[in-house]
Amino acid sequence: MRKLNETWKNKRERGVALLFAIFTLLLVSAIAASLVFVANTETSVNSNYRAERVSAFSAKSGMEEIRDRMSLPTTDPRSLANLLPGQLAGNPVPAVFPPAANSVLYVVNEGTAAGTVKPWVAGNAYMDDELCHDFAGVQGQQPAPDVRCTTPPTVAVLVAGETAVAPFASAYPWAGTSAALTYKWVRITLKQSGSNQSYLVNATSPTTQVCWNGSNELLLNLVGNATGTCQGMAPSVACPTCASTNPVYMITALAVSSAGTTRKMVQAEVGLPPAQPFPYGMFATGTICPAISFSGGGNSDPATDSYNSKNGNYGGQNQFNTGGSVGANGGISLSGHAKIGGNVGLQSLPGGAQVPCAGGDYVTSGSAGLYNPNGNGPNPNVLQQMPAPVIFPIPPDPSPMPTSKSPQPTNPAVPGTYGDISLSGKTTLVLAPGVYNVNSLSLSGQSSITVIPAGAVVLNFPSSSQNPISLSGQGIASSSQIPNDMQLNYGGTGTVTLSGQGTSYALVDAPNSAMTVSGNGDFFGAVVGQTITYSGNGKFHYDTNTGLGPKNNGGYQLISYREVTY
Repeated sequence: MRKLNETWKNKRERGVALLFAIFTLLLVSAIAASLVFVANTETSVNSNYRAERVSAFSAKSGMEEIRDRMSLPTTDPRSLANLLPGQLAGNPVPAVFPPAANSVLYVVNEGTAAGTVKPWVAGNAYMDDELCHDFAGVQGQQPAPDVRCTTPPTVAVLVAGETAVAPFASAYPWAGTSAALTYKWVRITLKQSGSNQSYLVNATSPTTQVCWNGSNELLLNLVGNATGTCQGMAPSVACPTCASTNPVYMITALAVSSAGTTRKMVQAEVGLPPAQPFPYGMFATGTICPAISFSGGGNSDPATDSYNSKNGNYGGQNQFNTGGSVGANGGISLSGHAKIGGNVGLQSLPGGAQVPCAGGDYVTSGSAGLYNPNGNGPNPNVLQQMPAPVIFPIPPDPSPMPTSKSPQPTNPAVPGTYGDISLSGKTTLVLAPGVYNVNSLSLSGQSSITVIPAGAVVLNFPSSSQNPISLSGQGIASSSQIPNDMQLNYGGTGTVTLSGQGTSYALVDAPNSAMTVSGNGDFFGAVVGQTITYSGNGKFHYDTNTGLGPKNNGGYQLISYREVTY
């Protein structure tokens, strides 16, 4: 009986091992499935993170390409320097912000899919849906920071020369190929207070242009600044606390992964630090021997000196027998009674190898030389060896370009584009402050130029003109007596003649020209030419407050950088 019971019990336990085996298999399968799911999730997360980081760095690479191209010389075909908003054709103009014309510059990177990247077209896969956050007026109602714009920028905002059909293209080495980086476009605009996601540089000026002094962002100051630009903020009598500045640009870049699933946008602010004050008021860029022939200044010592117009008019405590320095990439010849009340900058000092002038970079005759205000004591005016030739940027041609057939100005004249202006007799041409594009300007007899009301005047001459400037009348009168208020720019190789009988206040930037300065009138300001012949009885007074000097050779400085999320 007992045996039968045990047999029956054993039969009841048949199949238990199978159940345990199946349960164990299901458990192991669930664990394996979970591991596969976790592994796939981790792979997907890593893939997404990688795509996001690749897109972020690709967008940054687009920003860096543009920052580099902004710093290239204008002779380089990749340069964007003369295409920047507010800097078209190299001439600073008052700030323009979206949605105004010429306010946005796009550079696209389409790879092998030409014509697909159009950030200004509604519905385009790469439409610029962030611009309205930075500038009010791009669309009717500005959305919240985390909401994308629905209205794209229009073709009307694009800079001159850029069209919807032929936008500016990336110059990256693999652009236009399947190896192109994944950034799609880069946008360049000027910065205004409040354009960085509503962050104000100054709470009281939400739409004012932002400038860069090399260490801080400053709001554009229009006091004593007739041009209305950051470059016009140099210290002056009207604004002694103003600082030399350059515009701040915002560079925004969008990158999209190759699969189209990841988008990343970055934004940077960049500015070109102002160049350091240039120590030479008269400079010849040519390497010929001599590049400067100085025999003027009359019979009173010294023939050159200096002052600072931001401290008031020349004379008294604002007149120095030092600082009236001259320099050249070539040789300097002093003759007659020419005493330099400042330093003389040369490539080679006497006593060593002479480069570029085998006969000597510094040649004097008669009583000419360095003026010594200390008599028998140590002379503060010395010969200086420059570490390298000084390269001045060539003033760009005016835009719009004047011709000999352009109209004549009225008198008084207003800013505009004019042809050959020739004055004689006792005519006085009155100019209103502003920018003038002039084919040529000639003064003779008792004629003169003056500025009313007081303010800054810029005269731009085309490089094709062979005799753009001939001032042999009474010169350039100035009610403000500030040379910065009259700047003459010429990039050609023609002749510039300054031989007025009256006092002139001006900056003459003509680094490729053959310049002659003569006459009995004193000259206040600064001059740059390829060669300079200075004679006559007029003295040269260098205004150390002038902004005329070589451009900062450094690149655009990165002020801030951020990833934009919305």
